[in-house]
Amino acid sequence: MSQTRNPETNPSTTETPAVPKGNSEKKPKPIATPAPDASNLISETRKKTLDSKNPGVAIIVRGVTGNEAMALPVLQQTLRSTLSKPVTTELQKQDPTTASARKDNVEHFVLDKQLVLVVRPVPADLFAFAQNLKWGKVKEIDLQNRIITIDTQLKELNSLAVRNPVDATQEDSPVKVSANSNTMKSIEDAAPAKPAMKQPEPKVKTSGKEMNDRDLKPRPDEETIDWALRVIAGSSSFAHDTACKQLASMKPDSNHLQRVSSVLAETLPLAKEGFRMKEHVNAMAVWQTDEAIRAFATLLEDEKLILVRKEIIGLLPTIHSETTAEVLIGRLSNRADLKDARRALKILGQIAEKPVIELLGHPDPSMRIEACKIMQAIGTQKSIEALKNQVDTEESDVVKQLISETQTGIEQKLTDKE
Repeated sequence: MSQTRNPETNPSTTETPAVPKGNSEKKPKPIATPAPDASNLISETRKKTLDSKNPGVAIIVRGVTGNEAMALPVLQQTLRSTLSKPVTTELQKQDPTTASARKDNVEHFVLDKQLVLVVRPVPADLFAFAQNLKWGKVKEIDLQNRIITIDTQLKELNSLAVRNPVDATQEDSPVKVSANSNTMKSIEDAAPAKPAMKQPEPKVKTSGKEMNDRDLKPRPDEETIDWALRVIAGSSSFAHDTACKQLASMKPDSNHLQRVSSVLAETLPLAKEGFRMKEHVNAMAVWQTDEAIRAFATLLEDEKLILVRKEIIGLLPTIHSETTAEVLIGRLSNRADLKDARRALKILGQIAEKPVIELLGHPDPSMRIEACKIMQAIGTQKSIEALKNQVDTEESDVVKQLISETQTGIEQKLTDKE
């Protein structure tokens, strides 16, 4: 009988001869594959997390390669417990009725030797969701691709199973192994073993300093900048401040400026939710780019609590730039933020003068009035020239009078300094 070629078989791969009956215990040697490709893992995973029709958040679980069959039930059990908590999702924000009728969907697969779980719908606060995962250490949170990376060990999961036993009556489907994971043991062939229910090992007392060492200093062969950015995107408030202070003490260079400022801008929501804004802003003041500073405009626009906006606006003068002034000028039209923004612009001083001068051309008379009030505190000869030009075309008598008073006040202030 002639052999039939499997159409799904790679033509470049030599077929393994069939094993004769009576020698069924002999298995073909595993096919060697290259080392895991991290870029391929991310690119394939983001196809699922960034799917416009069915977006999700992915969790890459490192440290359980070869033990997926035993690890997966514990991971699924704790994940179900996490999803049962009242975590607001983006779907619930848009349509609470539809969201309440939709159940959480969890997909799992293995790609490049890494176990990946994809959860849908997407939690509104990715960092809060990551903090609820008790599997191990959260190593990285990729905001752009919505991918969380966690380091764990089967021993840790077994200990977790002792505290939260897995329901033995619940069946879990086998992990789907992708085509480029040939070297992994076949999970379908593995017995559906449960985590061993061992007696809990006695806890070893560890000082707080030892517990936080992995966060408070770089790992071996880890650059200081890489450590700081990893910690800032993590969930430890204390370590976050330490990392930001380290960045603030460094001299920025062109090779790292864009990367550091981008991460600081992307993690602004995390710093806000974790009450970590002060040190975060101090780091941004050193590693500043116009693009990163403009992220504050979106942050303030989205924030509904006045007191939170007040805190952020009060910290912004730490970042000494015209772009900061532009962000603050954007808050002058908000009545609740008006006084705080005006005060912050005065604190910024002369670096805010140019954006404030441009405010004289605003179509709203109230904004031109605000420009005059701020110029009274920060104006120089440039402001005097701008006020002279504006008074000739100003249509509002109230604004025209204020322009005259502001010009006189600045001239007197400059004379006193001489």
